[in-house]
Amino acid sequence: MYRRCVINAQFETFALSSLSSGVHCLQNDDGWKTKYASQVALSVFGMNNTQLASDPALWVDRIHPSDVDAVQAALDTINEEERSITYRFRDSNELYRWMLFRCKKMEDGIIVGLLSDATKMRTKEYADRIHLAGRNALATLLDISDLVESINQFLMILGEAMVVDKARLVRFRKDNKAFITHEWVRSQSIQKLDLPMLIPSGAAQWWKNQLEQNDTVLVKSCKEVPIPSLDSTTNYECAVMAVPAIIYGIVEGYVSFEVSGIRNWLPMETEEALHVVNGYARSVERRIDDRTQIAAEFNLRRSEEKYRQLTSHSPVILFGIDAEGTFTLSEGIGLESMGAGAGDVVGKSVYQVYRNFPDILEQVNDALAGSESHGLTHIGEKCFEVWFTPIWDEERMVVGLSGVAVDITRRNKLEQQQTIMMSELDHRVKNNIAAVMSLVTLSQQGARSIEEFAEALDGRLHSLAVAHSSLAKSHWSGAWMRDILLLTLQPYMSGSVERIRFEGPDYELSGLLARPMCMVIHELATNAVKYGSLSNENGLVTITTKILPEGSLRLKWVETNGPLVDEKPTLGTGISLLEGLVDHEMHGTIALQFEEGGVVCEINVPLSVEE
Repeated sequence: MYRRCVINAQFETFALSSLSSGVHCLQNDDGWKTKYASQVALSVFGMNNTQLASDPALWVDRIHPSDVDAVQAALDTINEEERSITYRFRDSNELYRWMLFRCKKMEDGIIVGLLSDATKMRTKEYADRIHLAGRNALATLLDISDLVESINQFLMILGEAMVVDKARLVRFRKDNKAFITHEWVRSQSIQKLDLPMLIPSGAAQWWKNQLEQNDTVLVKSCKEVPIPSLDSTTNYECAVMAVPAIIYGIVEGYVSFEVSGIRNWLPMETEEALHVVNGYARSVERRIDDRTQIAAEFNLRRSEEKYRQLTSHSPVILFGIDAEGTFTLSEGIGLESMGAGAGDVVGKSVYQVYRNFPDILEQVNDALAGSESHGLTHIGEKCFEVWFTPIWDEERMVVGLSGVAVDITRRNKLEQQQTIMMSELDHRVKNNIAAVMSLVTLSQQGARSIEEFAEALDGRLHSLAVAHSSLAKSHWSGAWMRDILLLTLQPYMSGSVERIRFEGPDYELSGLLARPMCMVIHELATNAVKYGSLSNENGLVTITTKILPEGSLRLKWVETNGPLVDEKPTLGTGISLLEGLVDHEMHGTIALQFEEGGVVCEINVPLSVEE
């Protein structure tokens, strides 16, 4: 019996000291802490003999921040049944290892379990996952006919498998410009770019030089190895891996993967990224050779210099579209008026770029159906005159279209202004003819002779001319009240004695108020000359203006020292005209009082009058 106990003790000692799994015991003492750790467990943790023993809480402090809550929750729910927990643990070299802890809870509440290093197992799982993701990413490039959608799926699959925050595709062009054309981001909190986005020429050249010299660019942290900025959203505390896209032996772009913080890129990650991006490049070459939807974009790379020589100095916009609706050419100085650059839309579908312009798409469809089309289209504030001409092959099949667009915004605006001016002129002429006819009728009604009719009509036409003169100075936008008074009353202000006085603020009347106001002042002045204070040598007229709080103008005409007025005169054409002008044309009110010293007239008109 004793011998068997000794042998069992030897086996236990061997197991605790020589196997790859160690014993780790935890107890809940204001949080889970190390109760006991065997020598093998300490070796698995990568800690020395005294660290965990001297500080039992050190164990939980070194669990990866992303795993610690899950581990604590799992320990709280363990019962007498065995459980397995995996988590990342930071060793004394500050590197993380994967731990596998198979454990159960004892009757006294202490959790006892075997601890082993699961890093190789998890790494293999990670490698298998990346490998599978790489196959799936390549499959999307072959299965999805839409190149834009296939690249978006390609970046998403790789980005999620490699657990990165952002994946991008950058393309280089022969004109030394480079664009971020596709982007996938993991979190909605990460700002997305407005694609395609031109990147600074210095940054483009830096990346191109790096990728022409190296298979990959691996940056553990941008804090340690600064890289040039591609855009305003770049986080310079991130890790970056970039793999070149080599098409027909030339670095045409690259795919980059970014992770916040610091990351040691694994060889398998680099190898798989190289493999998949090379597969992407081969699929692009295959699309070029097969003349699929993306063929135009890459064929243009070989021939764009010839097009540029012919079109770079053209003041118009020249464009080409293939039978599938994909842009194959976009050149001309005229592109600047649209805020675009040469070739920006090449490789894109016209049905996507101009999806909000049905008039353009209708003309494109007509041209691709074999009919020439021509028309005007408005893009934002710009107006373009566009011609679409179908292109035929030897078998009389439409293989695309060519087009020319000219910016006629200035001409279009001038034509619109001319139309408005002609309409306005027609409107004003009709109004003036109606006004003259009305004045003729009113002057005829009160006249007792041809001479009196001619005199009255002449004066009223003069006031109408004064109104036109005042409005013409401001291009019919309005006239100032003081100008109306001076021009209308000028014939009655001669002599050394000031007989007409103006008081109160000046105000600019709208065109709809200025013309009838001139005629009102003329009628009051004519009445004052014939019967009122301007008919003798001592009379005086005081004209007072006031802007009321409710947004109206009060004009008060007061005659003093005129001939005595015995009684209210009978209603004549002058008074009728005054009431008609104020009431119907200016939508105001008029009050006439015939005092002993002369007429007192108070007029109130709103300053905002609609036609």
